[in-house]
Amino acid sequence: MSGSSPDAKLRPPMRTRHTPLSRPLRLFLVAGLLATTLAPGRAAAALDAVGPGPGWERGVRARYAILVDPATGTVLWGRRSRTPVPPASLTKMLTALAVRASLDLDDVTVASRVAASQPARRLAMKRGQKLTVDQALKALMMVSANDVAVMLAEAAGGSVARFSRAMDAESELLGLRTSSWRNPHGLDAPGHRSTAFDLAILARAVLEDRWLARVVRSRHAAFRTPSGRRHSLTARSRFLLGYRGAVGVKTGFTDDAGHCLAAAATRGGRTLIAVVLHSPDNAADAGRMLDWGFGRGRSARTGLRLPPYVPAAGVAALLTRPPRTVERHHPTVPGALAAAGLARVQATPAAPPEGSRAPWSWRDRQRLATGAGAVAALLAALVLAVHRLRQRT
Repeated sequence: MSGSSPDAKLRPPMRTRHTPLSRPLRLFLVAGLLATTLAPGRAAAALDAVGPGPGWERGVRARYAILVDPATGTVLWGRRSRTPVPPASLTKMLTALAVRASLDLDDVTVASRVAASQPARRLAMKRGQKLTVDQALKALMMVSANDVAVMLAEAAGGSVARFSRAMDAESELLGLRTSSWRNPHGLDAPGHRSTAFDLAILARAVLEDRWLARVVRSRHAAFRTPSGRRHSLTARSRFLLGYRGAVGVKTGFTDDAGHCLAAAATRGGRTLIAVVLHSPDNAADAGRMLDWGFGRGRSARTGLRLPPYVPAAGVAALLTRPPRTVERHHPTVPGALAAAGLARVQATPAAPPEGSRAPWSWRDRQRLATGAGAVAALLAALVLAVHRLRQRT
């Protein structure tokens, strides 16, 4: 080239000054900003999906699930186990526990107009017909009779509304922290919600009651009612009829809840409980979870634990409980008054049992994820500002 000097050919080309860290910094800044908006939901899901890692659990198609060892309370595996969703007829576990603590088995219940008009699964009770509590509980747990659920609620609480309030109070007593109840049968209703974690607590309580434990593992029952009618009950749970070692506990289905199951089985002297919600095949999902738990998963640990077992209280006591401040011995309440209030409901002035509250609540996870995203964005902005200042100097 005629216009170029020899030195120009040897001189390295001039490089425009650029910032090698600017691209990573920009990516880091974008990631931090995205974290502040997207992280809360995703982080919450990640913290709640606990388990042994990829593999067998891909075969479990339930949206919400949990596997627990009721003897120790240890949670072996879970998937969104503390997300509140419709529980369908798994609600009847709590109904049965509250009724057992409130009525004698030989008490007689009478079908009201409201009870006789219940939809879906029924015992076809007519207004004025009678059942003993023994018979009604068998129909409730074996064939999921909705009319019987209302009969029992009215007998124990006086009305469905009062019984539902007692169910919420019972939840607090048993350690259910994220459940709310609107009826005794589990048909879809606004605000009627529970979680796989809470339902596992109920399933364990059912198995702790020897009489209920015999009922939920029964395949057949027959009786003559006080009204003179004969009934023959046959359990149709595919899990109960087909899984080796199955001992209960309860099936459920509604349009909102999908197919649900609280399943328990015993092998080699060890009992496990699996709860699956909104599953395309609840019996198969529960079976996969239990097979893993009895095998390779027997020593699994997730860091979660059910609260200690507490017996259910009677509905009458639950509906007349003194204010919460009395039960908790608020400093402004005299000791004698607090003791008297606790004695009314046969309660004990103990702190909530260890493990009764999940280590990470939904709000805790949301706050943590939001804070982490904000800190990441702040650090990214700070580093970028320092880098630009160095460029100028």
